[in-house]
Amino acid sequence: MKDQFGRELTYLRISVVDRCNLRCLYCMPAHGAGFETWDDLLSYEEMVKLVEYFSELGIRKVRITGGEPLVRKDIAELMFRIKEIPGIHELALSTNGVFLKGQVQKLQAAGLDRINISLDTLNRNRFLQIARLDRLSEVLDGIEEAVASGLHPIKINTVLMKGINEDEILDLVRFAIDKSIEVRFIELMATNGLVQLDPQERFFSTEEAKERIEREYELIPLDSYFSSPAQVFSIMGTKARIGFISPISNYFCARCNRLRLKANGMLKTCLHGKEDLDLKALLRSGASAEEIKRRIQEVVWVRPEQHFLNELQMKHQDFQMSHVGG
Repeated sequence: MKDQFGRELTYLRISVVDRCNLRCLYCMPAHGAGFETWDDLLSYEEMVKLVEYFSELGIRKVRITGGEPLVRKDIAELMFRIKEIPGIHELALSTNGVFLKGQVQKLQAAGLDRINISLDTLNRNRFLQIARLDRLSEVLDGIEEAVASGLHPIKINTVLMKGINEDEILDLVRFAIDKSIEVRFIELMATNGLVQLDPQERFFSTEEAKERIEREYELIPLDSYFSSPAQVFSIMGTKARIGFISPISNYFCARCNRLRLKANGMLKTCLHGKEDLDLKALLRSGASAEEIKRRIQEVVWVRPEQHFLNELQMKHQDFQMSHVGG
């Protein structure tokens, strides 16, 4: 399945729930978030059926996201069913890690291949400031369990915020070295207008982060797969890796191979674009598999060439990150 610019679409990110157990500054407003009713969310049966269709169209990797996916009950059951679908070669999970401890073995048994865990600070008081809840110890316990399980790769996702956590860049690098895992520094992006964190005032580039790290460590560039959004480096003399994701300073749209399915069944062909297709409505109206696949191919073909976060004259298409899954 290709778009009009020749990009092959092989990666589907599924937001299984729009709720989260944290209220991170850059993701959600402090109060109220406009959650869908449970009946308005896709059922697991509907998700599995849609993944079957996407697999037939060429999707090979699926990532389970949220909100916070571990908020939804029996998520391992869904993951097992997705991993059993012919053509799905890789199953990943993005989580904030709060509910991860005690679940890693079950998730691995369900077919989990890799995991990304959000961690923006190692400081308890700062975690409370960013996430608005005191849950750092649970996140660290979850990471510890994932490392002990032998699950690989484990990636830590850190959103860079000027004046909030950029002074912890080297601490997070040392954390990655100690655990022999990868930490990925991500540039702050504009999202919903209800999110009070100012993306321009708080922006800190990955290039600045890289310069700080290189004063202390020698970074060795690694070949990452073509469609990866991250520039990845190993750290000389360690088993750790550093990734830099730069949607603002060095966007990677020309390599983008991913689609996003929201928990309410809306398909997005660009994270920062419009909602392109209501797949839940098609399913519940009794549309045939061939009709649904045809409609998916039509919206994929006309997906935009690039996002417009860097074009100040264009209004950003607001979205709430917890509804999309990043």
